[in-house]
Amino acid sequence: MNDRPTPLELIQIANDTLAREVLPEAKQEHVYKLRMIANALGIAARELAAQEQDAANETRGLNLLYNDFKNFEDLKARNHKFAKDIRAGKFEATIANEAQLRQHLIVIARRKLAAAYPKGLPTSEKNNQ
Repeated sequence: MNDRPTPLELIQIANDTLAREVLPEAKQEHVYKLRMIANALGIAARELAAQEQDAANETRGLNLLYNDFKNFEDLKARNHKFAKDIRAGKFEATIANEAQLRQHLIVIARRKLAAAYPKGLPTSEKNNQ
């Protein structure tokens, strides 16, 4: 297996080439599709770049919500349980639980927005990414 370029670097190279060399020379009828491809590559690159940090942050948030720092269940399974617990009203017992749940969901939503549409974040949050 090659160490370089990494999958993230390959996506970034492809996106940069598309934006700097292909799009400026493209026929007008292809520009929209090429921009969609460039956007998809940008989202994929941002998600790959933040994947480990986002998973760690999400795990920490779930640990706090469940007051369980020993659970090493994979994140997908934990999120499945988390969704079931939200539907069951598990986090509605106290105002503090609801506030903690709301804070966790806001953090996760902002991280997803940072990958999918960073322009949608306030300028101060973009600088913290």
